[in-house]
Amino acid sequence: MSVTAAKGYLASGLHAGIKKSGKPDLALIVSARLASAAGVFTVNRFRAAPVGICQERLRASGGRARAILATSGSANAMTGEAGRRDAIELSRVAAQELRVEEHHVLVASTGAIGTRIRLSLESAKKAIHIASGNMGCTANSGLAAARAIMTTDTRAKQAVARFCDGATKFAVGGMAKGVGMVAPKMATVLVFVTTDAEVSPQKLQAALIGAVGPTLNSISVDGQMSTNDTCIILANGAASTRPLSSSGYGKFAVALKEVLGSLSRQLVSDGEGATRLIEVAVRGARTPAEARMAVRAVGDSMLVKTAIYGRQANWGRIAQALGACEELHFIPERVSVKVGGYAAIRGGLLVPVSSAIQRALNAGLVRIEIDLKAGRHIAEVLTCDLTEGYIKENAGYLS
Repeated sequence: MSVTAAKGYLASGLHAGIKKSGKPDLALIVSARLASAAGVFTVNRFRAAPVGICQERLRASGGRARAILATSGSANAMTGEAGRRDAIELSRVAAQELRVEEHHVLVASTGAIGTRIRLSLESAKKAIHIASGNMGCTANSGLAAARAIMTTDTRAKQAVARFCDGATKFAVGGMAKGVGMVAPKMATVLVFVTTDAEVSPQKLQAALIGAVGPTLNSISVDGQMSTNDTCIILANGAASTRPLSSSGYGKFAVALKEVLGSLSRQLVSDGEGATRLIEVAVRGARTPAEARMAVRAVGDSMLVKTAIYGRQANWGRIAQALGACEELHFIPERVSVKVGGYAAIRGGLLVPVSSAIQRALNAGLVRIEIDLKAGRHIAEVLTCDLTEGYIKENAGYLS
């Protein structure tokens, strides 16, 4: 189960007519009661229409929502005022069908940039009416919603964590999509999380920001930031209307991070064309910003990613990526790098390739550890290799 694991939530997914393939393209998640709501969104300046609408509604409502309506098959980005009207009209239809306030319906879309949703009002009403009638609290209902937001994903992504506050049990459930155009500062990801705990909008936002940092903002498939990234969490208090205790809030924050961490790993594991995962860890940077700069330089390097795919111990590519960062301060002769736990660069020099490090390159997960020896700050990113599959997928994305 995912978004339906927590009490008081219903979900459904179906084909509304957006995708020509006939695959599911509309997901609906509804809370039985008005819930606290929080969100984190792309910082891309070409943000999609639904992103702006969500941000506006969260501000206007004081962080409250009843439903999330998500569509796939069209990003509804760079579509101007017409695209904005499309998203608002869909949310209006959903609000009327669900008998909730329109500003309590949050929206999200994913797909090709520059395309409109293009559902007629009649088709939208019909689809949302059916989706509303099909809603359920079962695992299958949650899975249907998770499948409806997929684009080039090969499988649905879901996660659940549970915690207790006193004698009361709570759940945090989530679902996600996104396997390309994925980079830190969010990605081409839609992530929806639900919990039956009672959490104020302010505390919910703080917990979400804290959980997104080491999870969704620490992954990369191709280093490309999307226009549509959206992560929304709802907290409806269905398990208990009593606010969480201090220790309970801490447990909730841990559970939320666990769910987002699982979803993040699933997203990268399903990266377009990916065959293996790569963990890049940097320590010894002068500042947090420099740590992030270094880890992204290596994690996003096409040369490093293709070397891992080809099982080539070409560690000069790691050195090249670091050395090209003009604002990164370090002394090359002090840098050390380990791959799979074995020395690859020591004292600024390449270490002869051993049979042990060659074997490490055959693992499903390859860990690259870099020590700049210039400070005390650290950063990590989870990424994947770059293969012919990625090129094939993206070369034919609009065909």
